[in-house]
Amino acid sequence: MAEKQEIWQILSERMRLAQEGDSKEYELLLSKCREILNNHLSSKVRDKEDREDLIQDILIGIHKARVTYRKEKPFAPWFFSIARYKTIDYIRRKGTRDRLVPTEMEGFAQEEKTSIEDKWEVQQGLESWLNVLEPRQRRILTMAKLEGKSVREISESTGLSESNVKVIVHRSLEKLKRFFSESERTIEGSKTSKK
Repeated sequence: MAEKQEIWQILSERMRLAQEGDSKEYELLLSKCREILNNHLSSKVRDKEDREDLIQDILIGIHKARVTYRKEKPFAPWFFSIARYKTIDYIRRKGTRDRLVPTEMEGFAQEEKTSIEDKWEVQQGLESWLNVLEPRQRRILTMAKLEGKSVREISESTGLSESNVKVIVHRSLEKLKRFFSESERTIEGSKTSKK
């Protein structure tokens, strides 16, 4: 997680420099954004040409919206909000959701009414909740649920069997459920004791 935060901080700095006219930093920024988008969308958009078109649309959106980025705000929520809305536009233009994206893409393309700042807070909250898990569980669950990687991809990158990856994801989710239900009982208990 710390490595990802560092990447987003670097991208934030590159955007700041790009806004000041540094074309080399802007080129590096767009290159890294393309890589992030390709990684994120590769398991979600089936057709390679559609995926490339969508990535291009998102990069154009970033280019057009670059003046709206505020350096005191985190880069990731700004970036993903543009990506989400460009994805929605692209799906609407194509006219058929099924041909473009499997159901997992719906979460990425869903319109939400939360602000960019709220999304940043959610991301920070997720990271703190994941600290309940052991490092291996946290890494596997992050790859599966936050990065959208397939069981096969996780298996190949970690050296674990696919069945082991499934078990770790399942147990991690169960552990989080237990943690949250225990937290709820604690909160409910403290509310009733105050009455």
